[in-house]
Amino acid sequence: MIKVIVFDLGSVIFKEDWEGLNEEFIKKFGVSTLMRSSYGQEIQNVYDDALTGKKSMADVFNEICKTKGLNLSINELCIFYKEAYQRNKELNKEIIELIKKLKKKFKVVCFTDTNNLHFEAHQEQGILDLFDKKFGSHQIGMRKNNPEAFKVILKKLNVGPDQVLFIDDNIKNIENAKSLGINTIHFEDNVQLIKDLNKFVK
Repeated sequence: MIKVIVFDLGSVIFKEDWEGLNEEFIKKFGVSTLMRSSYGQEIQNVYDDALTGKKSMADVFNEICKTKGLNLSINELCIFYKEAYQRNKELNKEIIELIKKLKKKFKVVCFTDTNNLHFEAHQEQGILDLFDKKFGSHQIGMRKNNPEAFKVILKKLNVGPDQVLFIDDNIKNIENAKSLGINTIHFEDNVQLIKDLNKFVK
């Protein structure tokens, strides 16, 4: 019997416009925010560490400035990045309303691969208020590409895997959760999610 429904955030609860964020940042500072495609492995490694809480986004921007020889205020970069990230995000209102209904019968939580600035942005926009509990990869020290992360979540929720339904748009994350016996729905669109939810939620 399902007791807890765990939602991913990005591409499920909201859609991020990474290109829009990047354009704003380049226009303001001449710096790209596309970490995977714009920079070498060293900066990508620092960004990966920000997703598991070993580093912060301030560390990421500091590394970028050091590598590029830029003399920019790290604090100003962080503030603008968070604000621009908030602007370049479109909420999935239908799924938000669905979560409000589900909360009447189930504990609804989120588990997101994120960094400190993204998590703060979600908090400030009231997105995290939707959930009974909130888990960020930067807080638990692991991303969803590591099956051990799901063991941590199960322990924190004090439930068995068969009592949990996990919803995510990333198939690798779905497979990792499924390998532990967690019920899953691979999110593709709203219509499909609502249809698949009916198999678990009466």
